Amino acid sequence: MKQKAAATLLVLSLSAGLVSTVQADSAPGNTSASTSGASSSEVTSKTTSATGQALPTLTLKQAVEWAQTNSYNTRTTERDVERRRIEFKNAEKSLGNPFVDFIDGEFVDDDVSWRNYNSSTLSYLASKKQAQYAKDQIYFNVMKSYQSVFVAENQVKNDLEALEIAKAEEQIALAKFARGKLSEYAKNESVQARSQAQQTVEQSKIALQKSRDALNFLMGQPNGTVYELVDRPVYKEPKKLDIEIHIQQLMDMNPNLWKLEDNIKTSELNVRYFDFNSGASAYDLAKLDIDTAKDELDKGQKDFAESLRNLYATVKENQKKYVQLEESLRTAKEGLELARKKWARGLIIELELKNSQLKVDQIERQMEELAIELNQNEYTLNKPWST
Repeated sequence: MKQKAAATLLVLSLSAGLVSTVQADSAPGNTSASTSGASSSEVTSKTTSATGQALPTLTLKQAVEWAQTNSYNTRTTERDVERRRIEFKNAEKSLGNPFVDFIDGEFVDDDVSWRNYNSSTLSYLASKKQAQYAKDQIYFNVMKSYQSVFVAENQVKNDLEALEIAKAEEQIALAKFARGKLSEYAKNESVQARSQAQQTVEQSKIALQKSRDALNFLMGQPNGTVYELVDRPVYKEPKKLDIEIHIQQLMDMNPNLWKLEDNIKTSELNVRYFDFNSGASAYDLAKLDIDTAKDELDKGQKDFAESLRNLYATVKENQKKYVQLEESLRTAKEGLELARKKWARGLIIELELKNSQLKVDQIERQMEELAIELNQNEYTLNKPWST
């Protein structure tokens, strides 16, 4: 009977343990664990700004929470989940009162009711996946924006130190010129270098505020707002993993691939409940849609697997770079210690000492920025659909 066939299709459609999810849910999708539990009380005064006012501190968790609340995409996907849930419930109710025909001595269930039920079930589950996908995207975007502020801050520090050195070189050049030991051209070059360093500092400060305002925009905060960001990434050696096993585990979790699988199920529904009044050629086209959907899924899976392999290779390469920077830092610190001893004995001028200090500082900032990149690599490796 048609009812039994449709029931069999329902079981096939709701694979991967999703039936229990539909039956248990009576409300829209849950809030992501990575963004829940935070409150505005987490933002407390700690540091002091250039004007002497206390800067509020901002955690990554709080930034994500504000961004989730401010996001149009989040609100839209959550409303869509509720809409699809209502449609699913209505389709479920209609199964209890199907339109029936008395044909050849028996009652035959209405195919339309079963088709609507199966279709609304797939749509509801897809909307839940899409809602979580949107939250993962927002988390990643906020994390990138939050951490880009650290990179911009480091650039300001680098440029300020470079300006300090340029000023020292300018003073030396002016003193030599005054004693007739330097040409006016060389003196002017030194003055121009200091002026350029000053402009670079101003440009990097503007870039820093732009980074802060990009984060403010995501959080729904006014432009010009400045926070002390407290969640600075710390380098952690990436966990070793079997990338092929990892790829297979993520296949079932990837909402993009799930959508392609859903296309196959939808195409199969179209064939199972095909209206033959449309003609035989239309039926053949409907069957071809199944093959096309399967090919798209196969291609999507292959592309997904290759992208993860490439990302994992990048993670390992960045790990090697970090180890190399650690060695460079040890060498730079040894050079700085030697420079300090020479300066204390009057063997070198202070400018040389400052250059040695700048080298150490720059390597440390490079290491922090690489730790940031690795942190983002790790998140992407575990939730590649968020980027």
